[in-house]
Amino acid sequence: MNRPLKITLITILTLLVIGIVGYFVANAMISSKLEKFLKEDLPETISVDYKSVDVDVWRGSVVMVGPKITNRGSHTSQINSELILDTLLVDGFGYWNYLVNDNIYVESIQLRSPKLLYNHNSAIPKDEYKYSALEQLKQDVKVGRFNIQNGELHIKNIETDSLLLHTKNLTANVMDIQVNAASVKRRIPFNYGDYNLSYNDLFYVVGDYENLSVASATITQDKAAFNQLHLYTKYSMAKMTQMISVERDHFDVTIPSLVLEAQEFGYEQDSIFYFKSPKIILDSPEMRIYRNKLVADDFTRKNLYSKTLRELTFNLTLSEVSLKNASIVYSEKVNAEMEAGKISFTEMNADIKNISNTYASPEKTRLKIDAIFMAKTPIKVDWSFDVNDVNDAFVFKVDIGRLPAPDLNPFSKPNLKVQFEGELLKTYATISGDANTSRVDMRVNYEEFKVIVLTKEGKDKNKVLSAIANLFIKKDSNSSSDGFREGFKVGIERNHTKSIFNFLWLSIRSGLISVLTGDGKK
Repeated sequence: MNRPLKITLITILTLLVIGIVGYFVANAMISSKLEKFLKEDLPETISVDYKSVDVDVWRGSVVMVGPKITNRGSHTSQINSELILDTLLVDGFGYWNYLVNDNIYVESIQLRSPKLLYNHNSAIPKDEYKYSALEQLKQDVKVGRFNIQNGELHIKNIETDSLLLHTKNLTANVMDIQVNAASVKRRIPFNYGDYNLSYNDLFYVVGDYENLSVASATITQDKAAFNQLHLYTKYSMAKMTQMISVERDHFDVTIPSLVLEAQEFGYEQDSIFYFKSPKIILDSPEMRIYRNKLVADDFTRKNLYSKTLRELTFNLTLSEVSLKNASIVYSEKVNAEMEAGKISFTEMNADIKNISNTYASPEKTRLKIDAIFMAKTPIKVDWSFDVNDVNDAFVFKVDIGRLPAPDLNPFSKPNLKVQFEGELLKTYATISGDANTSRVDMRVNYEEFKVIVLTKEGKDKNKVLSAIANLFIKKDSNSSSDGFREGFKVGIERNHTKSIFNFLWLSIRSGLISVLTGDGKK
């Protein structure tokens, strides 16, 4: 072997050995610095334990096995949050980008089987959850993909040791995350690209009385789909009645499928939160509502929907909401000795436009509803109002098909101590109102209509009062040329402590009384 070749081979071998040794030395040095940082340089409130850590300089990767990250409050010694993972993987760290451009770039960060426990403590100031180190960030940080696999999330109320939220099988991907000195000052402190999220068995405490469960959900930028939602009062009707001081609805709502299309959210001008979607679809929702009227009345002022939307503290834009094959059963108990009165709507399909506080006049919120009332009677509703109208004006039109009067008795008998006979063949009503008063115009085609007033106990007929009541009622509408008797009533006053549905009922009742007892004309 000639000398030049020997020198070349020795040089190559030397460089190879130096490279191999340097590789292991660099790994050891970075591992040592990383371990020192985790033990000594983190904020006092944060601690990290782990089984092992492996650094690969060549690949720019860090693998941490069994990490446990604990965050304790600075105001209390209690644990604010705790994150336990099977494995934390950081892959594709760009050394060149860091050394030359002073930027941090990571191809991917993976959290495998993370379990996050968060203890909510209302006594802790909100500022404690802000990290000054993030606000002082100077380098740009980019992460190609942030991934969570098979995660679990638990949120507890630390004061009562009760569960507030839980979900499992959480999988998430967020692409193209960018953090810089400007972004960390915003409410959402980073920019991001595509994302997807899925989870199972969500449980959430909505408030003091209601819980929400969701069997599964899949969320992307294009669509959010939720399956088997269940919003329910956590207590029995009897138990809740014992707990409340004023009347309150007892809920049981199930929604097999809820889909939001192309949802968007964020902060406008980094101050006002917004949420928008061009279409929301609720498939086959079922709602059962029970109210015990024997409990003291709730005299708080109830806003109409237009005012409720107008006074939202965030910007909401739902262009269309579609209800398919919905059903509602409302029960109201007025008499302790009798069962609750019930009314029902089934096979309900609704198309609702502009549930929003962002559009300008003369654009209106409009509800078009088709349903079956009390199992037999078709009903159509056209309801509109302008959110921007501070008088809360609205128009409510209803078209009711053939309604056997006895179908009203399951509600009227226990609640009003009244029964009806006869048949309402066709009913049209238009209610024009605002926040204070309404006017109703009504046309009814009916036959053999009769009122039976019951005794105080609601069991037997009060013959005297029934006879007197029927003296003032026209038993049919046959005397009219077109078969319809007409009626109207103006100045119907709203009870501001009652809902819009009570206002609509008062208006329809006034119109019906006018039809039955008037001269048959407007």
